[in-house]
Amino acid sequence: MKLFVSTHPFSSTSAIPMQLVKDNNIELSVNEHGRKNSSEELAQDIKDAEVLVAGTEKITEEVLRNAPNLKLISRVGIGLDGIDFDLCKEYGVRVAYTPDAPTMAVAELCVAMILDLARKVTYTNNNLKENSSWNRYMGTLLYGKTVGILGMGRIGKSLIHLLSSFNVKFKVYDIEPDLAYGRLYNVNFVSKEEVLKNSDIVSINVPLKEDTKDYITLSELKLMKKETILINSARGGIVNENDLYTALKEGIISSAAIDVFETEPYAGNLKELDNCILTCHMGASTIDSRTDMEVQALEEAIRYKNGLPLKNEVFENA
Repeated sequence: MKLFVSTHPFSSTSAIPMQLVKDNNIELSVNEHGRKNSSEELAQDIKDAEVLVAGTEKITEEVLRNAPNLKLISRVGIGLDGIDFDLCKEYGVRVAYTPDAPTMAVAELCVAMILDLARKVTYTNNNLKENSSWNRYMGTLLYGKTVGILGMGRIGKSLIHLLSSFNVKFKVYDIEPDLAYGRLYNVNFVSKEEVLKNSDIVSINVPLKEDTKDYITLSELKLMKKETILINSARGGIVNENDLYTALKEGIISSAAIDVFETEPYAGNLKELDNCILTCHMGASTIDSRTDMEVQALEEAIRYKNGLPLKNEVFENA
């Protein structure tokens, strides 16, 4: 079986993925650009691969048209917004992903961002290093606050679990709420508007789809309290970045932490703001999670090779 790995880096956190390749007699070629490749580059590189182990690159019709032997896309990670399922069906390409591997890493990054902004850690660090400013900035407790979560899927649930020890209250909006899980943590299921209006912290944990593009614009930001901390570790495009810049600049909300952007690498005006922490789409960037994602993506490829049922096949961008 010929397999092309477009995600970068690959097998940098562990030798296990490469060992799986060798043990299963897979003919491997990899992304040699040293970075995330473009769709145009992928269309040229994929050639006669039967399986694509993909990252977040967009799978266009040009890619599929240039891959006549492609039968499976095995996604390293959880986001599926780069895959057109109608096109895949048209070209006879199956899709699988690794939804469990990055979950806890992303949830832990959310917690880190919340605590950082609440206690002004990065802000103080920057002032001390750049301005020699010995100023003990006043933050706020997380303990006892109301945390609003938009989307209670795997990551939303894990975030609730991690934050429960802080004695916080949870307001959650989800289109298909897991009521049983909610009862375990005394979750209050409410409307999107109530989450925005009555939360001290708002974490966005919804997938990027047509109905979640620009899910948070200036109108939604104006519903929030001035003290609100906003976290987006989901996908770029869910929060309108220009509107967020306005809200942070004008003090409509207190602060934000953004890990994902509409165009990456990010070069926009949020970089100007002290009250906005920016990270490089690194929610799943732990040694443990990266290794698990690559291994699980390869295991799906091996199941396909051996004619076995796929464990995490996806039939639409749900």
